[in-house]
Amino acid sequence: MFNNSSDSWMLPEETSAPEFVDLPSCYKWHLQNNTASIAQADEACSMHEDLVRLGTGSSIVFLLIGLTTIITNAVVILGIMSKKELRKPIYFFLANLAMSDVFAGIGLLYRTVGHVGHNRMYDFTVTYLTFIMFSQLTSGSALSLLSINSYVGVKYPIWFHIHADSANVRAGVAMTVMWIVFSLFAFSPSMGWNCLHMETLNTSTCTYYFPEAYIIMCSCISLLMCIVILFTNISVYVAIREREKRRLEQAGVPPGAQNGPVQNMGGNQPNNAAQEEALRKYEARMYKSRTVMIYVVVAFVVWLLPLPMMAVCISHANTCARWIGRDILYSFFTLNSLINPIATLIRTEELRDAIWQKMTGIHQKLVTVMRGNRVDPQGDQAGTGGPPNLQQGSAHGEGQNTPGLAPVD
Repeated sequence: MFNNSSDSWMLPEETSAPEFVDLPSCYKWHLQNNTASIAQADEACSMHEDLVRLGTGSSIVFLLIGLTTIITNAVVILGIMSKKELRKPIYFFLANLAMSDVFAGIGLLYRTVGHVGHNRMYDFTVTYLTFIMFSQLTSGSALSLLSINSYVGVKYPIWFHIHADSANVRAGVAMTVMWIVFSLFAFSPSMGWNCLHMETLNTSTCTYYFPEAYIIMCSCISLLMCIVILFTNISVYVAIREREKRRLEQAGVPPGAQNGPVQNMGGNQPNNAAQEEALRKYEARMYKSRTVMIYVVVAFVVWLLPLPMMAVCISHANTCARWIGRDILYSFFTLNSLINPIATLIRTEELRDAIWQKMTGIHQKLVTVMRGNRVDPQGDQAGTGGPPNLQQGSAHGEGQNTPGLAPVD
């Protein structure tokens, strides 16, 4: 147990602090060798700002990626919320994914400038890491919801069509539960469930900043979501391939005329218009399912890419801290938050149109306001409300019949 007294303390003359490679090593040394309290260790380690300060190049990269991530995802959310036609479950799930990616951008910005003036470096780093953890947990759950929605839409189109009226309610309940659960869990280290405040920093049950129980729970939740994502998307991919194979075998038959909801939604002599509408909706779901697959592939590539470097950090902690930096390594997990909104805008024409209409409306309002501010103030002082030529023309029009125009009653 650490000494939590608030008495003043100082290092003995014969004791000199070693060169620390990361922030936890600084806290461990002060808490173990000098029987300092947590507040005293905060004060001592806050002088080693170089342990958390990024280099100039890294700060610029983090800042640009964070701002770009926030802006692009905010544009996606604004486009979905601005058009009533897009208020459907699939677009709600896309907005949910974009909102989770916004937190990744906030985490990168916080990592860049949040340490300035911060005298509790351990809490600062824990907050940054929990932002990254929260963004990736919510992003994984958002991908899981998107994958399940695509799976049901492609594999069970009739059920999907019958229960379309309650789809918005189910989507809202699922997203609400997701945000509540992951908010409480992911930010629990910032509320005290960390190695420093639990006084387990020097024990074997602590991994870097977090208790092993927290790491194990995060790993299990992430593994479960990965299993759901892989199962649903592989099933959808197989279904799409089988559908395309049947199309090739049905040479001379209208594409998709005997597939999906078309053969089930009509009677013995189905209406051609109803068939075409059902086929169009089914094809749209398959197109969106392919878009979800793009998200999944990008996410898995980004999540798996840092794993070899993490293995190096575990086996060679000092080398990792000096040349790579654990915080920078963790930031690689957020790259999918930058790619997701770009893929959404490229693959979703309806969303692009909604954003363009919104931007056009904002531009027209700005032009109207700017033109209104250009009214001649001298004309207002004359009390006539307009230039003299316009006044004469108006009077002429009221008193005489202008050729080619009917008189105004």
